[in-house]
Amino acid sequence: MSLQDLHSRLTEAFERRIQTGDHYRWAPNHPLRHRAFQAFQRMGFPTTRHENWKYTSLAPVLRPSYNLEPPSPPTTTALAEHLTLQGKLPLPHLWVANGLLLTSRAAAGFQIQSLSLSQTSTHSAQFPIGQILEPESETFVALNTALTPDAILLTVEDAPSELFHIALVTTAEMQPQLAQPRLNIAVQPNSFGRVAISLHATGSHPSLTNAVAEVSLDVGSELELILWELPPTPAFAIVTVGVKLAAHARLRVWTVALGGALLRNNLYIRLGGPSADAQLFGATMVNKQQVVDHRTLVEHRAEGCTSNQLYKSVADEQGTVTFTGRIHVYPGAQKTNAYQAHRAVLLSEKATVNARPQLEIYADDVRCTHGATAGTLDEEALFYMRSRGLPESHARALLLHAFVSEALTTLPDELLRSSASQAIAERAHPHAEVVQWTP
Repeated sequence: MSLQDLHSRLTEAFERRIQTGDHYRWAPNHPLRHRAFQAFQRMGFPTTRHENWKYTSLAPVLRPSYNLEPPSPPTTTALAEHLTLQGKLPLPHLWVANGLLLTSRAAAGFQIQSLSLSQTSTHSAQFPIGQILEPESETFVALNTALTPDAILLTVEDAPSELFHIALVTTAEMQPQLAQPRLNIAVQPNSFGRVAISLHATGSHPSLTNAVAEVSLDVGSELELILWELPPTPAFAIVTVGVKLAAHARLRVWTVALGGALLRNNLYIRLGGPSADAQLFGATMVNKQQVVDHRTLVEHRAEGCTSNQLYKSVADEQGTVTFTGRIHVYPGAQKTNAYQAHRAVLLSEKATVNARPQLEIYADDVRCTHGATAGTLDEEALFYMRSRGLPESHARALLLHAFVSEALTTLPDELLRSSASQAIAERAHPHAEVVQWTP
């Protein structure tokens, strides 16, 4: 499908939706949706000529003729039969299929609301969508805002340490499918929450998941967020997460990107209150012709904030990993302490790693460091392990496992650590025995 045809079909889909009723809060003809679609029409889809997409071509992503409407919702039983991670992660509390809330189960400290079913005034001053990620910020945020069928609001207040699991599922059983789930997570003052968002795709046809999440952390709150991305090979996913932290709030994010044909992760972190803290960790492994592209932007807007980024990547065969990380220190954000590092291992001459660490500083009393390294496996360590009787394949698997797992040693949940360990071991060498690790 040509880009012109895709634009025409998206325009027709938007025009069809705005003709439906507007009796609920997040109606298809909500003013924000019009604003978002106009922004999408102005920006269009990015190409490699755009700086933020310099190393990632969307041509294979936009080629399929996607179904733009949510198909008939599957049953959770049917989904469970297809999900490859079933048994490795806790049973989801929320199933979101093709952007629609399919089913949910209660969890202490978490309140769930479907915005499209809310009868609250459309023009409420507290309308939660678009406050952190404005439609004009980028194409895929605009497209999601204009065409998402629903928005799921999750409020966290005095939650226990139990992991709240959200499964985003795109079903491409009969034809290629575009899904645009939208999440809004609000952590109340001095509250704590632990949330996992997992990506899934079913069916043999290509699928594109354009997921957007806006997250707000109120004063003194804390959120642990896990992005679990192991969809099958025919799947494409673009995940955009925007987080705003108030004073003394604390955020930790782990991104586990081990699957899919193309994954793009946009993490936009705004440290808006004094003494806020953000910690970002990423583990990525690609092979064949897989592409994983991470883009982070951490904005230090207040005094005394801290941030840390550690991403570990492995690229094999013709796989490509891109990391673009920017730390932006605004005027007045004195006493900033920011660190950023991307470390990569290449296992093939045809594998590619692109790393672009960036600093933009407009304050003088700061401590900021960044760096990127790329290389091959340590031959001396490999020789040592082989000299002790380990087969070369097992020795390589152990070294890769240890390298990638460094970014995940702080995962807060034992089941997640075990699942991540198993997934990394399987990718490091599918025929080697699973290697377990304990942080």
